[in-house]
Amino acid sequence: MIQISNPAAFTIKIQDQIRSVVDRFLGGNTFVLGSMVKEFEESFAGYIGSRDCISVASGTDAIEIALRALGCEEKEVLLVANAGGYGTISCLAIGAIPVYCDVNPSTLLVSIESIVERVTSNTAAIIVTHLFGLAIDCKLVDVAVNAKLGKSIPIVEDCAQAHGAKVDDRRAGSQATIGCFSFYPTKNLGALGDGGAIVTNDATLAEHMRDLRQYGWSTRYLQALPGGRNSRLDELQAGFLSLFLPYLEERNAQRREILKEYVKSGATAVHAEHADSERYVAHLAVCTVDSREKFVANLNKENVSTGVHYPFLDTDFPTTQHLDPTTLPVSEAAKTRIVTLPCFPEMTPNEISLVCAAIEKNHQFFEAR
Repeated sequence: MIQISNPAAFTIKIQDQIRSVVDRFLGGNTFVLGSMVKEFEESFAGYIGSRDCISVASGTDAIEIALRALGCEEKEVLLVANAGGYGTISCLAIGAIPVYCDVNPSTLLVSIESIVERVTSNTAAIIVTHLFGLAIDCKLVDVAVNAKLGKSIPIVEDCAQAHGAKVDDRRAGSQATIGCFSFYPTKNLGALGDGGAIVTNDATLAEHMRDLRQYGWSTRYLQALPGGRNSRLDELQAGFLSLFLPYLEERNAQRREILKEYVKSGATAVHAEHADSERYVAHLAVCTVDSREKFVANLNKENVSTGVHYPFLDTDFPTTQHLDPTTLPVSEAAKTRIVTLPCFPEMTPNEISLVCAAIEKNHQFFEAR
């Protein structure tokens, strides 16, 4: 069965280098916030083009800490409802109020028109999710918000699916107030366990978030900030990420090539028109189909795995039913038609050909959009 993702295939290729990272870790005498974390934070900040990188335990922690540093408690935060719930989880964790925007029908990324409709003077932040690997131009969001309110609202970029994507000359994560990343193993830049990072060009925010990730301490054992917690990137995972980072550009290009082969075979990929753009890093090969259950069953017979990213909107969650009702017609329609095909750099030519053959054999499901 061809899997949607297979991070182990990459690690097997460079296992000798991975062992050298483990050896360095075992030979050291620091296990938390040591030299390997510092080296990764510096290299990742440099790659993204941000002044500071604050590594944390997960991508969700990154969003939560970012929102807390922006003072979003008990205030409204704009976000989409079709991105897996991580922004919502972060909002609810700090007592912020999620306000959901609909998405653009052609990209399934947040609709700027919907942001303009729902942003108010009560909005404390906007989470912009670069979904499936396509980066949003945050400058357009800021211009639209300014036109309505006469001021900017802090923008938090959720870059968990867009490592390395570029809008003009700026990497995802460096376009706005704060950028948040996940290093879950299946990400374009993934660790061998959980991990995350926050990037920013604001020195004051960086110091605040660095304190929040470690109990809110101002000095050791003295908690000065409310909402502080234990959220630190593991020293060993930092070493792995430093090793993997130089491979990111090449692996992103390989992902894009796979997506293009699917499109040639007839797949209606959501981001097909961006397949040659640096804005797109093909984190997930998401397509739209009719009769999804039958399509999935047919591909299963061809030994091709599929997934749905994501089958539920945040507004479907039991945890959000206390919020004001929200109408999201584009998001609602899309959740029943999206399906994810295998896409990872280590796919063999034979595996790609098998998926393409399955697409061609089931072309009728892709005909209507």
